[in-house]
Amino acid sequence: MRTGKRVVRAGWLQVGLLAAVCLVMLAACVKEPGVFRGEAETPPEGAQTDRVVGVCSPDAPKGATLPPVREPAVLPVCDLFFPLSGTNGGKPIDIDIKSQGLTSWTALASPVQRSLEYALNMPQDRPALARPGMSLTWAQVVRSLEEFLDLLPHLDEHPELLSNRFVWYGMHKKPLMTGYYTPEIEASLTRQPGYEYPIYGVPSDLRYGTVRGRRGFYRVEKGRVLPYYERADMDVRRVLDGRGLEIAWARNPVDVFYMQVEGAGRLRLPDGTSRNVLYGAKNGRPFRSLGLILHAKGLLPRGKLSKEHVKGYFAKHPEKMFQLMAENRSYVFFRLEDTPPEGTIGKPLTPMVSLATDRKLLPLGSLLAFRAEIPQAQNGRAVGKRTVAGIGLAQDTGSAIRGPRLDYYIGEGNEVEPVASSIMTEATVYLLISKEALING
Repeated sequence: MRTGKRVVRAGWLQVGLLAAVCLVMLAACVKEPGVFRGEAETPPEGAQTDRVVGVCSPDAPKGATLPPVREPAVLPVCDLFFPLSGTNGGKPIDIDIKSQGLTSWTALASPVQRSLEYALNMPQDRPALARPGMSLTWAQVVRSLEEFLDLLPHLDEHPELLSNRFVWYGMHKKPLMTGYYTPEIEASLTRQPGYEYPIYGVPSDLRYGTVRGRRGFYRVEKGRVLPYYERADMDVRRVLDGRGLEIAWARNPVDVFYMQVEGAGRLRLPDGTSRNVLYGAKNGRPFRSLGLILHAKGLLPRGKLSKEHVKGYFAKHPEKMFQLMAENRSYVFFRLEDTPPEGTIGKPLTPMVSLATDRKLLPLGSLLAFRAEIPQAQNGRAVGKRTVAGIGLAQDTGSAIRGPRLDYYIGEGNEVEPVASSIMTEATVYLLISKEALING
């Protein structure tokens, strides 16, 4: 982290700065709700709003119809990225898609197609990325995804094609990677004994638009524009009661809280079947970590702020539950669906492939290569480390995913929670852009 000032005095001043940096990084690691559609840039459903240098590989498989490689004359460089290529001696990471649980490169075809469909719907001549010294249009993102799809049938035998046909843009500052998942909670579609806590759909009076120069969620009451209700209004004062907004009823309200943190969930119903709830909208209020709320009040020690520790505390002190949860004013509304969890691109997420990113740094839909050390799951706990070196797709955003940050989607169900909740590591990340796309602009 750059402070922009030279530190002249050492000693306690340096210690203080180090402590401040640690606190800032800790705060940055807390995910805000609505990871799946965290930024809600558009109104949510329910809310009112040239030189040829040869073939791509001397060992290209027989029958390959891949066009020859063309190298861009100049590789753009910016404040965020630096290019790796054969011309400047850079060596990209070795991709091992088996580390992502994939058996073949062709297994990436469906998730890449979802990114392509999103990118094709964007204005092709407009910038998908605009940084000092570097700009990429949506047409270049589209061309890169198309070329990657063309390469997929060849990459199992010839993975070197990816290095030959793409410029790998490394990031000057390695991003922090965390993890997220789709939790499963016990719930019923009707209120009955044991299922007493509402899961709300999107209220009809929740609006989205520009108010006083800022875009966000609000409501109108007697002609006055007001911030939308906060968590205490919903959970303590019960202002939404009687409006028929309940789409399901949960057994444990803390599970609902953490499902809102993840932005989606799977409901395990009393008859053993399941239904998915996906992000619908949020109230636009600021987020606070529930574990940190309890720690600030001296109720939980540092190092024991996880969901299980929080649930354990509330099991012993149920009378404090709603008042303490209400100190996180943010609230997420859901919609009941049969489809898998979706990312911000409006398409299903792919476990171990989809990433939530800051769209200002990595365009939504863009193709990435990454390497990171993540935990392994064993007997319901995260143990040890293993290396994932794979292909990622920027398919999601998150309210807390800003700057050099990544949130790695691990999958659905509570069996993946130990891994998802324990990921906090520095990742090596490359943005992959087709050389052909760079040449043709």
